Amino acid sequence: MPKIIMHLQEQIIMQAEKMLVQDGPEKISIRGVAKACGIAVGTIYNYYPTKDALIADLILHRWSRSKDDIYKSLDGVTDLFSGLDIIYEGISQFIVGNRNVWRATAVSKQFSHSYAEYHQKLSGEVSILVSYLLIRLPKEKDRIYVKFGQEGADAFISENILLCFSNKNINMSVLKAALS
Repeated sequence: MPKIIMHLQEQIIMQAEKMLVQDGPEKISIRGVAKACGIAVGTIYNYYPTKDALIADLILHRWSRSKDDIYKSLDGVTDLFSGLDIIYEGISQFIVGNRNVWRATAVSKQFSHSYAEYHQKLSGEVSILVSYLLIRLPKEKDRIYVKFGQEGADAFISENILLCFSNKNINMSVLKAALS
């Protein structure tokens, strides 16, 4: 009878994160994570078909923690622009903290084929943060929704926050001016 390990997927992610912090993303391997967890290599493949899938889930777990920190910071916000700054800074810290992971995986064919999907997911996550911010600021929400429409506003703001990271000619002041 096979041994049952409680919360194995969490243990796999935890060990992969330890390897990431200690040795860098290049040193993460399915075999190394399996050894650290005390399981057979094939067991990891039940959860992650490739190293890229494991790293993608690791990044999602790290994003979840960053997102939780952003939500906590937004709880005390009193105006739209300081809230947008909190979202921007939270994403910036997440990007900086994971830059080496993306550099190591960006050369993967599988990753490059999935870029549009990852961008869409990230944009959706940022849109949820923006929506949360606007709900906390009803007067701003009403003003912005009148100007852009509800779905249009969340998408416009989230895509432009992400654009600030990819285009050095655009920064948060451009977005703020558009929202004024």
